[in-house]
Amino acid sequence: MVYGLKYTRIFKKQIERVKKKDKALMEELAKKVKKLQDVPYSGKPLKYRLSHYRSLRIKGKYRLIYMVDENESEVILVAFGHREEIYKLMLFSFEEERKE
Repeated sequence: MVYGLKYTRIFKKQIERVKKKDKALMEELAKKVKKLQDVPYSGKPLKYRLSHYRSLRIKGKYRLIYMVDENESEVILVAFGHREEIYKLMLFSFEEERKE
């Protein structure tokens, strides 16, 4: 079964920042995203407060954060960035969601 793709606003914004600077990184990301449609659980599951997300390594130190929605048969691309920054962003986003 092939899963559909859904993109968050944060993901789209992060891609816009990177796509002009590093074409090789974008090509690698596109390959990995295509593979996720066939094998959605290939990424590493995150822990603790981020346990419903998964992380996939892209070209060294970059990470794609995503989640799988089995009800809709979709892979939701949540965030993309350097590993030093992406987990901080995710934790911050998680805290903001809880406040609302």
